[in-house]
Parts: sequence; structure tokens; C-alpha cells
Amino acid sequence: MSAPLRVGIVGFGVVGQSTAQTLAEHAEDIHRRTGQRLAVTWVCRRTPLAPAAIPAGACATQDWRAVVAAADVDVVVETVGGVQAAAEIVRAALEAGKPVVTANKNLLAARGDELFALAQARHIPLGFEAAVAGGVPVVRAIAEGAAGDRLIALRGILNGTANYILTRMEEDGLEFETALGEAQRAGYAEADPTLDVEGIDARDKLAILARLAFGARVEPERIARQGIRGVTAVDAHYARALGGSIRLIAAAERGPGGVDLSVRPWLLARNSMLARVTGVNNAVLLTGARTGTQLFSGPGAGGPATSIAVVSDLIEIAAARAAGRLAAKAPPGFGTVPEMALCTQPPEAPWYMRLTVADRPGIVARVAAALAEQDINIDAVAQEPGMEKSRLSWVVTTEPAAAASVRAAQEEIEKCDFMRAPILLLRSALKE
Repeated sequence: MSAPLRVGIVGFGVVGQSTAQTLAEHAEDIHRRTGQRLAVTWVCRRTPLAPAAIPAGACATQDWRAVVAAADVDVVVETVGGVQAAAEIVRAALEAGKPVVTANKNLLAARGDELFALAQARHIPLGFEAAVAGGVPVVRAIAEGAAGDRLIALRGILNGTANYILTRMEEDGLEFETALGEAQRAGYAEADPTLDVEGIDARDKLAILARLAFGARVEPERIARQGIRGVTAVDAHYARALGGSIRLIAAAERGPGGVDLSVRPWLLARNSMLARVTGVNNAVLLTGARTGTQLFSGPGAGGPATSIAVVSDLIEIAAARAAGRLAAKAPPGFGTVPEMALCTQPPEAPWYMRLTVADRPGIVARVAAALAEQDINIDAVAQEPGMEKSRLSWVVTTEPAAAASVRAAQEEIEKCDFMRAPILLLRSALKE
């Protein structure tokens, strides 16, 4: 029987503690199913831990270097978050010859190339299933399960906080700030929610998935991004009236000359697979040339769900060590790979435009003229009766049009003196 894999956890917060709890509670199940035993021997947190919070038999420290250097730590789990300190921890562990499991998408999006290269040079694993979509096994699905296919597109809901907010706005007609406050009180949103509601978190996750899917390097800053702060209760109302739901969608799709990458709110048909994903859940749709479309969904955030992905990486490392086959994986899209060619002219798509105006005669004609100048056809115009005329919100949906043309029309319309707020522009997939 192989010796237990001794685990040191750096960053003993929600995910770190859930990982330790999962290992303890599922110890016998893990041993029975895999033949491996895993034990937490060290934990690290910057602030002191109460004795009751320390796993049985483990040592606790506030210095991560003690965990990396410990003789009774075989693998280091990094759940610190952020980039700079996390990179230092992961690099030190790899240089010490110890495999690493990380749940840190920001780290891999920013420093993945160098860290995977170091793991390769040391011939040791760097596991990262937990870095994207929590407990949803989409990393392995793309890197390994779809390795024999040619992936055409992926679309996903990759941020549980944004999805929770949009779901609450849809279900109960809440305004954005009210739904955000509810998410913060429930522990789904940070005190500073910028990374989640501005699409930065989803963008970093998309950068990782796009690398795996298309085998090329892309910096997160190159991905077009639009957050959800501009979505209002009025938009949720109009979405329902149009038979749709609003979701923050991370999308990567092959197009003319390259890949079209974006994170932005979409108006989806209410009965579509992604529109049915509610609350803090995540989901990813993968479309392959031979396999067609597959859906991966489940809890995408929180300690329990993320810990399952961490533990799955630990089990894989334990099994490889027991078999004498401990080695680094070379995930596609990282290391010495070309820069991803981005699509310069994404395929045309329908759009949703919500305008807020001081009502007066001739507004619809001026908006129609601005769209016509860009060769954009109007699909429908919707206006709820009884709205305040000094700040009236109404909606235009368009036939398929180029994003650049729609944005040019948007800029022209927003110059008009009747506008009272910026236009909310959503990609529409009501008819897909």
C-alpha cells in the first residue's frame, strides 16, 4: 500500500478549509475508490487560526515558506488568490520539487506560461481543474476529453456572482444595486464586487479556456469585455416581454481569420440551455466539429464545489506517485505556442438596444436614421405604456449586424440631446 499523500494548504480560507474538510469527510470513500490516502499535514493563513479550525494532526503557520519547506508536505495546494504572492508560492513549491494544485484563475491567466514551463522543467504536475467553473469539470473536458475533436466554439456562464445578480433581477424585478446588496449579504459577492460585475473574473477564466480549446496564447486584456452594471430592472422586464433572459456570457468562437473572444451580457431565449442556468451556478457549452454541442454545468463557486475539483487533482497526483509516473502535463495553449489570432470581423449578430430618453416627437425616426446609415435593419421596437416621459426607456432589436456598425450607430445616437442615459447594448440570441 502506498504512503499517504501529505498535503500542505496555503490560503486557509473558504476553499482551503473546504478542501481539508472534504479530505477528512471523504477519506474512506477516496481510499476505497482510488486506493489512495490523502492527509492534510500543514495549513497556512496570514491571520491566526483558532485551534478548532486546524485539521486534526496538522500544523498551522502564518508563513507559507514553512509549508513549502516542510519535510512532511508532498504537495502544495494554493488557494491564496491574486497574482503576485500566489506566483511566488507556486514557483517556490515547484522549485522545491513539490507538485502544486491551484484554484487561482487570475494567476494562470497572467503567469500560466512561466509556471507550466517550470513544472515541465521539474517534471512535476501543476493541477488547475478548480481554477475555472469550480466543481464543473470543464478543464479536463477541453484539455483531455475533447483532444481528438476540433473545437469550434465555447460559450459559458463563468461567474456565479454576476449570474446570481441577473437571476434575482429577472425573478423579482430588483434593481442592480439591490440585487448586488443581496448577493453581498449572502456571501456571494465581495465588498468590492468589481472583478465579478465588470466581467474581469469571467474574462480571466475565458482566457484559460480559450487557450485550452484553441491551443494558442491570449492575454486577458485582448478580450473584449462589458460588465453588467448597466443592466436595470427595466431591461429584465423587457427581456421577459421578448421571451428572453439576460446572462453574462463568455464566448470564444472561430471566425474569419481567427477567434472571436468576448465577455458581455447577452439576451438569450428563455428556454435555451444557458438561460436555464440560475443563481450562482456555472455552465459551459462546448461545440466540436464531430461531437456537436455538450453542456457542462453545476455549482461554479463556493468552498464545497471548488474543493471537489482540488481533491480530484490531488487524487490524480497521488495515483501517479504511487505508480511511479509522476510527471508534468503540457496543457494546450500554454508554453511555447503562437499568439492567438483574433477575428477582426466577427460574424454578424442580432442586437438589443435599450434607450432612455426625454420623450418628444421624432425620436424613433432619428434612431432609425442612425441605424440605417450603418445598413442596420430594425427587427422590432418595444415600449411599455405609462412610463415617465422625462426618462422613458424603450427598446430596439435589430436584424443581424456587425458589432462595429452597431457601435458606430450607438455613438451617433448618444450624441442626441434627447438621450438621458447611455444605451445598453446586448448581443441577442433570441432566435438561436
